[in-house]
Amino acid sequence: MKTLKLITSLGLAFSMSAFAQNAEPVVTDAPVDAIYVPSGFDDNDNVEVVIHGTFPDACHQVGKATAEVDQEKNRITISATSVVDPDEYCVQSLTPYIHPVPLGKLKEGAWQVIYAANPEIMESIYVARRKTESPDDYLFATVENAYIAVNPESGKQSLKLQGHFPHYLIGCMVIREVRVVRDPVDVLMVRPIAEVVNTDVCATQPADRSFEYTVGLQEPFQGEGLLHVRTLHGRSLNRFLNIP
Repeated sequence: MKTLKLITSLGLAFSMSAFAQNAEPVVTDAPVDAIYVPSGFDDNDNVEVVIHGTFPDACHQVGKATAEVDQEKNRITISATSVVDPDEYCVQSLTPYIHPVPLGKLKEGAWQVIYAANPEIMESIYVARRKTESPDDYLFATVENAYIAVNPESGKQSLKLQGHFPHYLIGCMVIREVRVVRDPVDVLMVRPIAEVVNTDVCATQPADRSFEYTVGLQEPFQGEGLLHVRTLHGRSLNRFLNIP
């Protein structure tokens, strides 16, 4: 019995000691290398930009990313933090990341976007006058995954879009056209335009509502950049590109 008590006491002491050594997460300014600014926003859109950086390992992650909007100076200041647990073992391997930063609705005009921790990282964005009262100029497909595939023989690139149509539109929603614009040079902005047809058969078709759409890229993308896909209800899908 005395031996059992001794073992229990030692185990409790070890647990309390280990708990006491746990350090608080370390929060610092996130390492931002670039601010990606997709084109095509109107003054009734929920505008967003995407920050890109590289962490020294896979244990770092983006903490809070916020934007301070100065309506008088048409200036937007981005702040972002990175968080890491100092007690967690990490392999030292450079890990690129992207993180969207919502800006809300902005008035028409040219805006300047800077990173607070390094004002040399700066971009500009132009917000156009709205064409419709809807946040979207078109009905966009509900894309859930997007990537660029490269043909190993020809080297030609194609854009792959995957997702599921809304349940209430099964059988009557189709992708009519996918518009791809490279603007600015490091951003591929994609508009997957959908339409509703045969509304009398909506939601009466089989349960499979998945889709995959492929479109060839006339101009190949090389280097680092952002794949920005507009989706339904003013949302977007963002993927980091790094193509040799």
